[in-house]
Amino acid sequence: MRFGCHAVLFKEKIKTETESVIKGLSEAGFSGVEIGARFFGVDDKQRLEEILNKYDMQLSGLHVLGIYEQLVENPDEFYQNIVKAAEFVKDMPSKNVVMSGVPASILSGGTFDESERQDYKVIASTIEEAAKACLEMGVKLSYHNHDWEFKNNGEIFNALVEFAPSLYFGLDLGWVSAGGFDPIDTLNRVKDRVVYVHLRDPKEKNSKEFLNLGEGCFNFSELLGAVKDTLPEDGWAIVEYEFGEISFERYKAAKDFIDSVHY
Repeated sequence: MRFGCHAVLFKEKIKTETESVIKGLSEAGFSGVEIGARFFGVDDKQRLEEILNKYDMQLSGLHVLGIYEQLVENPDEFYQNIVKAAEFVKDMPSKNVVMSGVPASILSGGTFDESERQDYKVIASTIEEAAKACLEMGVKLSYHNHDWEFKNNGEIFNALVEFAPSLYFGLDLGWVSAGGFDPIDTLNRVKDRVVYVHLRDPKEKNSKEFLNLGEGCFNFSELLGAVKDTLPEDGWAIVEYEFGEISFERYKAAKDFIDSVHY
């Protein structure tokens, strides 16, 4: 497996200060970077490739949002967004599109309201069509979870497993734990459909508060052992920091911690 990091902490800077961000993450020791299409877009591929090549980095995955309400009411818009992302990565070394399914309530600053349930079979079927289109281009579409996929005994996650068989899972192991499920058990459940994971470190079991890697409750020797057993040789384990200090030192410390763990 290979180790990369998510550039979401830098938000719009991945577009406006692309080279400095890529350079800093490369110097932190990572060989890949995940970038959000909502920050970078899909129209400046050549410049990104030149910068990545300069610092011997790969785009591990291009991240796209899929709003649940959009998936039900305007599935074609979602489909086209995924196809554009797949076109962006299809001739890159790592052919991964990573999507997050998000309720509109979350995007508006609220919380997941379990009473406002969607038809998750319809949502999964819409994602399945996009996943099949990706595979036709040689691209894998992986679903990046949060905790709400595991509410109601994993209602959303179960629907994705059953009704989107062409979909891969970019499991965020910290959010799996926050949802009340065991990360290793969940990895094992969909082992044949995982080529990509996100690494976080919860403050305590089932917590939604995440600390720097090595400062929380996860046993990374055990966890990374399970990840290594799950991912293919060219799979990615991605460190994701979303909040807190914006510094390359955090990523350097995370990579040093990973390198110190025997798994």
